[in-house]
Amino acid sequence: LYKYAASALAFAAFSGVGIAQDNTINNIQANWAQARAVLNSDIDDINGEISLTAAAINNSFSADMVGDVDIDNRQFTRASATAVLNSDIYDVTGDISATAAAIGNSASIAVTDGDANVDNIQSAIGNFRAVANVGIEDVAGDVSVTAAAIGNSLSVEAAGANADLNNHQFFRGDAVSHLNSHVEDVAGEVALTSAAIANSASFQIDSTDSANLNNFQMTNIDPRAYSNIGVEDVSGDVTSTTAAISNSLSVSSTLENPALSLNINSTQLNNAYTGSVANTTIADVQGAVSVTSAAIGNSVSVSNILDEM
Repeated sequence: LYKYAASALAFAAFSGVGIAQDNTINNIQANWAQARAVLNSDIDDINGEISLTAAAINNSFSADMVGDVDIDNRQFTRASATAVLNSDIYDVTGDISATAAAIGNSASIAVTDGDANVDNIQSAIGNFRAVANVGIEDVAGDVSVTAAAIGNSLSVEAAGANADLNNHQFFRGDAVSHLNSHVEDVAGEVALTSAAIANSASFQIDSTDSANLNNFQMTNIDPRAYSNIGVEDVSGDVTSTTAAISNSLSVSSTLENPALSLNINSTQLNNAYTGSVANTTIADVQGAVSVTSAAIGNSVSVSNILDEM
């Protein structure tokens, strides 16, 4: 979920690509106007896959770099973002993916074959709301439905000699996700997610000699996630996740040299009510069923410090 929260969508307002050399990117984005995306659809009798996305994003930055790079990313939004997806889908032979995503600031950074020096500052003040009302019936493939409201999102992949990574995120406002869905008669798996996240940062550090990571996240006012779900007659597994998170940091590292280290300094401050409410009715499922309702103030996850120790 956290990794998803950090790279929810592949929408990019800026991208940089370079050969193995020194690179510098300075990005400043400020948004003071509301973003609103609405998708209404009725779909029937489809012999293939279906992908539906309603995405409202105030600021988006993406960089995929090769070689040494210095990246200074600064994103500020003082406006709201709303994404609404209303859809009824019937009689589909392939997979179905439906997403409503409202995001204040989004940054995705990948660096390979070089030193990565990344400074990220994100500030989101506003109301971010994602609503997905989806009915699905008679599907031969898998089904995935997501409503995600995110204030600040950062995803970094660093694969080079050294990494110096600094993240500062501030959120004040409402992040609210609503998922209302009825799913029936599915041959594959069903995954339903309602996620409201104030600040999310995800770091994947591979083949790196050493890395220093400084993380600061602060949340004021309230992330809230809601789900009203009915599922029946499913051959595969069913997973339902309703999660409200104020501050989330995820670090995964595979340092190849056990003599070198990963240094992490993290501060998370939460002054917000965090709420998650899930109402589910599930019947006649042949596979496994997993239902989660989670409200989390601060979360730090660190894994795979030394892959070949």
